[in-house]
Amino acid sequence: MAKAKKGSGPLVALAGVRYPDLHLEEKILGPLGCRIVRGMADSPSAAIELCREAEAVLIGSVPDFTAGVVKELGACRILSRAGIGVDNIDLNAARRKGITVTNVPDYCIDEVSDHAMALILSFARKLSEGAESTAGGGWGIASLRPIQPLNRSTLGIVGIGRIGSAIGKRARAFGMEIIAHDPYVAPDIAATEQTRLVPLNALFSAADAVSTHLPLTRETNRLVGREQIALLRDGAILVNTSRGAILDEDALVAALGNDHIAGAGLDVLASEPADAPGSRRLLELENVICTPHMAYY
Repeated sequence: MAKAKKGSGPLVALAGVRYPDLHLEEKILGPLGCRIVRGMADSPSAAIELCREAEAVLIGSVPDFTAGVVKELGACRILSRAGIGVDNIDLNAARRKGITVTNVPDYCIDEVSDHAMALILSFARKLSEGAESTAGGGWGIASLRPIQPLNRSTLGIVGIGRIGSAIGKRARAFGMEIIAHDPYVAPDIAATEQTRLVPLNALFSAADAVSTHLPLTRETNRLVGREQIALLRDGAILVNTSRGAILDEDALVAALGNDHIAGAGLDVLASEPADAPGSRRLLELENVICTPHMAYY
């Protein structure tokens, strides 16, 4: 366990937080007399060792605070997720111990929506194919046809919270029609975003591009499955910048392998990092652009 920063107040543990320094945390917590320890906590035993005596824990995206880990937190009163998703925290276990769990719901809204839009544009304008052709000595657009205008296409957004709404605004600037599926948003609220709500399967049938923006829960795990992917139009693209397990990756590999869809833009995988078992099969496909879970940055 990292040596605690000086102080005599509550112990605060930073687990899996990748910031290069702690100047913001120290500026806020220092005047309160808090002691700060940090570590990657990339295993259950390491997380327990780092956080066992902490009264507050700030959690990055790496450590999983499973029921077994939470059970060992003897002094903890709050688990604060430094991000939006809380899928790496066992909420039931925290509730049983009376530990408050918080997140940062307005974190990286512009960054992730920019990244998702960049992936859509990469496929829509066939940037990878064009660059590869030029690098191989080719020139011209003969091998790249057809390239459809974005202002004649439809973007389907699965989940129109803060990030989903933000990418809708970006896509509308390119003239795309926006449809969305989100059972927790009222039609009149969606209408203010110039977005038409549709059932999930109807979205996959009608969209030229689909972008997913969902938290990972029991409800959303593999929400985009074989049935939905099969409904995609020939030449459609699928973008995921939320959580890898939102998609049925087996079904996605099959659709990409038989050229049913044009491609997939992924910033997340069900198993990370990319050398994890099962992830390489996606990365080896030519019609996949996979970035290293960087959209938040």
